Amino acid sequence: MVHRDYTIMSSIRVFLFSDRLEIISPGSLANHLTVEKIKMGAALARNQGIHFFASKVLPYRGLGTGIKRILKEHPKTDFVNDRDGHQFKVVMWRD
Repeated sequence: MVHRDYTIMSSIRVFLFSDRLEIISPGSLANHLTVEKIKMGAALARNQGIHFFASKVLPYRGLGTGIKRILKEHPKTDFVNDRDGHQFKVVMWRD
């Protein structure tokens, strides 16, 4: 909700397969961000208003640490930044 690109009229999609979970969000990574950079901890608030609101009302306090936490807890995760298709995909592989 906080990260998606609201200029694209599409829904966040979640697919569960026998070997993986896929989450596809409208909009590729913003500005200078690449998959390599987000794995190293780079972050950028795409939706400033939602980001500000979420930081005040949600109990979560780890803004900007999500990708690193995903990789720590589930190393078999791939990130696909599809600039041509205007989407970002997270693939979490199952054993």
